[in-house]
Amino acid sequence: MSATQGLLELNRALVFASRAHANQRRKGAAQEPYINHLIEVMDLVGRATDARDTGVMIAALMHDALEDTHVTAEELTLAFGARVTGIVQECSDDMSLSKTERRRHRIMTMPHKSAEARMVKMADAISNIRAMVISAPAGWTSQWKLHYLDGCRQMVDAGRGANPILEAIFDQTAEDAESAIEAGSGMAIDGVPEALHELQNSIGQPVHKVYMANTSARELTAADLERMGELIAARFPSGTIEKGHAVYDGRMREVYMAYIRTDSPSAIVAFAQQVCIDFQQSFAGIEVGGRYIRIYADDTG
Repeated sequence: MSATQGLLELNRALVFASRAHANQRRKGAAQEPYINHLIEVMDLVGRATDARDTGVMIAALMHDALEDTHVTAEELTLAFGARVTGIVQECSDDMSLSKTERRRHRIMTMPHKSAEARMVKMADAISNIRAMVISAPAGWTSQWKLHYLDGCRQMVDAGRGANPILEAIFDQTAEDAESAIEAGSGMAIDGVPEALHELQNSIGQPVHKVYMANTSARELTAADLERMGELIAARFPSGTIEKGHAVYDGRMREVYMAYIRTDSPSAIVAFAQQVCIDFQQSFAGIEVGGRYIRIYADDTG
């Protein structure tokens, strides 16, 4: 494969991964887009191998696709071939097992994985440890962080011999993370201080508020609430619906307010247009960042 072909394949894989993991976020307080993690794992593998193997870099980017998305092994194979799918399958946990059993299984099976899968697992561990120190999930105590770090060390130790560069990066990352956890301080990522690293990422995800304005001022029913939920479920992974009251055109009326987190303003506009159509509204309202606009079912409003 030529350098140009390899670059085009990586670009295609980035588009595939971004669509498969759309609206997924890291579990930590920073709520970074999940694709950031996947790109970091791919970058670690690429740097450790001088980017000589496009297939293993794509597998690194796809390593959670079978575990965390609706992508099937057949779809992945059709898109990127059996080798990529095989590596991803080696890296995927059996989600029917408990967390404790999954951890034990990762360590136990690590020596039997291919060198490519072990590299991806090591890069994944490096990225996860960094995220744990920079932005841990809510409720993670220092003791739990050290417990998680110990599990990562056991897994990597069980799979050594795949790539000395990744192993050295892991060892340094684990050492820095342990010191930071015990001291209650931050750590640098690739030489960038934690504070600067945090500033490079927006905290949280935009939440859009959509008003079903009830322009006809009729009484809202349980069926209306159910339909609002169906419209949200068809377009977004989650949303919250509140029933309230609003004064419009000098008249009090019941309204529904939907709170939806997404990075796509166009998806919110399309949702508001559908609300207009389904509920026969003159308009629907959208509020984000303290600003409000009206959305009509078509451009003639």
